[in-house]
Amino acid sequence: MRTKLAMFLALAGGVAGCASTPPPPPPMAMAPEPAPAPAPAPAPMSMNGSYTGAVEAGADNGPRCRKMTTATATVRGKTFKVGGMTGRVGDDGALTSAGRKGGTVTGTLANGTLDMNSTVGKCSYHYTLNHA
Repeated sequence: MRTKLAMFLALAGGVAGCASTPPPPPPMAMAPEPAPAPAPAPAPMSMNGSYTGAVEAGADNGPRCRKMTTATATVRGKTFKVGGMTGRVGDDGALTSAGRKGGTVTGTLANGTLDMNSTVGKCSYHYTLNHA
């Protein structure tokens, strides 16, 4: 009987040893997928070229002022020409000119649109010209 008891205890100890083995760890979570890379910025549009569009005469223009409804401008590098006027295009797209019979030009060149105001003597005009 002692032998049977010893065998029983030995077997029970072996089974108990198996039961005390810890369960395997849970599977590792998947790493989140990386965020997509941002799209590259579009290449800047070249400012060079022809611009055409509408001209609005100032409300106070007298009879001696030119009657214009359309105009074409040319931009090359950092200069522009429109209606006999020339001027500079700044790095930020700002248009400037002065000198033609006391005339001035102010405006911007951005996103394919030349938006400009000019004054020559008592005559003023607003140009909205788009890249052709």
